[in-house]
Amino acid sequence: MGERVWSTACFPAAEQLAAWREVVCQAFVPVGVERVGDGPFAGAVRARAVGPLAVSEIRSQAQRVERDRDAIRRRTGDVFFLNLPLTAGAVVAQGGRESQLQAGDFALVDGTRPFELTFPEAFEQVSVALPYELVAAQFAVPGDATAIRVRGDAGVGAVAAAAVHGLVRAGAALDREAARTLAEQVTGLIALALAGVHRPAATAARGLLLQAALDEVERSLGDSGLSPSAVAERLGISTRYLHRLFAERGPSFGRWLVQRRLERADRALSDPRRRHWTIAEIAREYGFTDPSHFSRVYRSRYGVTPREARRLGLAAAASPRT
Repeated sequence: MGERVWSTACFPAAEQLAAWREVVCQAFVPVGVERVGDGPFAGAVRARAVGPLAVSEIRSQAQRVERDRDAIRRRTGDVFFLNLPLTAGAVVAQGGRESQLQAGDFALVDGTRPFELTFPEAFEQVSVALPYELVAAQFAVPGDATAIRVRGDAGVGAVAAAAVHGLVRAGAALDREAARTLAEQVTGLIALALAGVHRPAATAARGLLLQAALDEVERSLGDSGLSPSAVAERLGISTRYLHRLFAERGPSFGRWLVQRRLERADRALSDPRRRHWTIAEIAREYGFTDPSHFSRVYRSRYGVTPREARRLGLAAAASPRT
């Protein structure tokens, strides 16, 4: 998408509000727009693509914008919007939260759910449409990050806000690969800034999701096809976010999975109740489809072969206790 510009200036005064409603629906998602007062209604949007992002500059008059369930049924907004007002007083509300933004602050809005935006005076704003998958890669529960004010004049919020302003200035000067990388980095900065003001909920959500992931691994050790994407899908999170959960904990997903499989197989080798199982059967029970591979990783971990470990373990179990 090249640069596009919408404006009510070319319409008769009596038609400008209706024209603005159509502009907003085309440039963003279907919403209802209510204004204060009568007469001419000025509004303009300048939008351009920066990789997967749509970056818009908005200038308009006092108004209230609402995306209700009827509008959502007309068209699902499979994007998040980062709204960064350049003038004070904008109010964003979603999910039972409401925040008033000062000039330079920002907040996220989920286009798949109802929201309200209130502009009590004429305003200017930068709005960035973020694809859902970019946001989902950064947040465990993206909906919990909306309508939260992030100050744009201090800390990581200032860095993220500066990056958003940079998107406006970049325009078409970036190639596709650079624009994609920049989009991911900007989204990461937004997530980092939000974590700084919404840490308790974010931390609790991460802890619960990590435990759920560990439980899912434990239940599925025998599934030779178990993968990060499969676990992420079962938990309703992105694969990238799953990897982040494990990175914060310590061992990667792959290392943790192999570690738990080896530990369970090691116990089974020494279990007298399984003395009639072959080593290959024990390996398959815990997700190792190749006995040779199982033997190699087992020896690397424990210093002996599975056969030697079984002999020593069963002998110890059979020895009389004193």
